[in-house]
Amino acid sequence: MDLVSRDAFDTALVVVALVLVYSHSVSTTDPTTVVVAAIAALFSLDPLVYLMILGLAGILFMTYGVLYLPSQTGE
Repeated sequence: MDLVSRDAFDTALVVVALVLVYSHSVSTTDPTTVVVAAIAALFSLDPLVYLMILGLAGILFMTYGVLYLPSQTGE
């Protein structure tokens, strides 16, 4: 893992921690309950939703590979 991706990962962890601390100080609900509810909502989605999201991600990845990457090899 290079330094840039490590910095991005560390920044994401700090943001999640700050959101949890802020939500705990502002609301009376437990922040872990909020996180568990969000994860439960993701798991309750229909499998077709996951297939559509993965299909769109595959199309975007192929577009990136076919259109963008060949233009970068000429430089």
